[in-house]
Amino acid sequence: MHRVIAVLTVLTALACPGVAGAAVAGPPDPGQTTTGSFASGGGDYRFLRYVPRSLPAGKRVPLVVMIHGAQTTAEQEVRVTGYNRLAEREGFIVLYPDVDALGRVAPGPINQSWKFYDPTTYFRGYSDAEAIAAMTRDTIARLPVDTERVYAVGVSAGGLMAAVEAAAYSDIFAAAANVVSAGFADGLCFVTGTGIPAAVSAELAFAQMGPRARVVPTMVMTSDADLAFPSACGEKALEQGLRMNNLVLSGRQGTPLALTPASVRRDQVPGGYAYDVSSYRDRGGCLVGEKWLIHGMPHSWPGEPTTDSTGVAAIRSPDGTAATWAFVRRYTKGTTSLPCAEAPVPPVAAAPPSRTCAARSVTVRLPPGARARRVTVDGRRVRLQRRGAAVRVRLPATTKARATVLVRARAKSGRTITRRHTFKRC
Repeated sequence: MHRVIAVLTVLTALACPGVAGAAVAGPPDPGQTTTGSFASGGGDYRFLRYVPRSLPAGKRVPLVVMIHGAQTTAEQEVRVTGYNRLAEREGFIVLYPDVDALGRVAPGPINQSWKFYDPTTYFRGYSDAEAIAAMTRDTIARLPVDTERVYAVGVSAGGLMAAVEAAAYSDIFAAAANVVSAGFADGLCFVTGTGIPAAVSAELAFAQMGPRARVVPTMVMTSDADLAFPSACGEKALEQGLRMNNLVLSGRQGTPLALTPASVRRDQVPGGYAYDVSSYRDRGGCLVGEKWLIHGMPHSWPGEPTTDSTGVAAIRSPDGTAATWAFVRRYTKGTTSLPCAEAPVPPVAAAPPSRTCAARSVTVRLPPGARARRVTVDGRRVRLQRRGAAVRVRLPATTKARATVLVRARAKSGRTITRRHTFKRC
């Protein structure tokens, strides 16, 4: 056991999304963010809760529990995923659990990591899994949460925790999404892409369901260029979820839900990565599982800005936040069994109208003799107007409060220079 923990300690360095703190800060979220601590199992855990301004009065709303990866905090997960902004538009609450004091002071690569290397974590009522469930229960008790629409979303090390919540706490979570990670008790899938067979993982997960056994729809997002959790880990996580659900429905792993996709859709982010979306359906033709395989994305949250060789930040992968929400929001806890796993989605209350800033032009000054070569506004290339040692840039009309303008130019000496400016939109 000590040898296993030693291996995981080294490999956990790979378990955090690549540039978790590098997302560009946008305007402040308009809702209410609450920070707090929570005692569970002798540990002192922290959390963030976000309640959107747009929530309708007197109505219970969904809750998304967003579980961060290793070497990452709840605050960083807020910035990277942008889940608060989506919550404002769609009308749901977000809980961001954070690790306990032991996790916060852990050395090196296991700093800020959930204790997925501890076997007790995979048992109901123990360790980090119980703490996440307890923080979820506390949020439900304090806020207007629809208990039928509580969802677990986890990334990397947090994805392993989401798999635990989906099985051991199926009485809380209606559905789960697992991003660049692995399935139940499959932490050893790190790097090698092997770990334990999906059939074994499914049996272990089903055992933790106990008398609470029910179908839990599962989604995974993975990448064939992920060096921490190879795509085989995500594929096994999806298969584990389907096999677990089959055990709930029939006592056998291979039926009635097919372990092969009903359809595969291929798409590509403009200027970015191609990806395949495989859909798994029940006998009623309703979606019960989904797998996103992104081609070329490193270990990161899908949709996180990356910077190319020219220093320009751009979105090259599909939006993991929108994709995970689009999947889990289909389900309620009491209606996931046959013949159709999906539940009718209630209408979402419209958010308050945003202020629209009119289009305007701004000027970026360059050193004497420098010549502008490329200009982007919020990562998108735009046409430029040169006026001597200055560049005139047009900011389009938008609801965004600020614009980031990046100008790349060539100095007299031939050296490339970069000027970055942030302008108020209105």
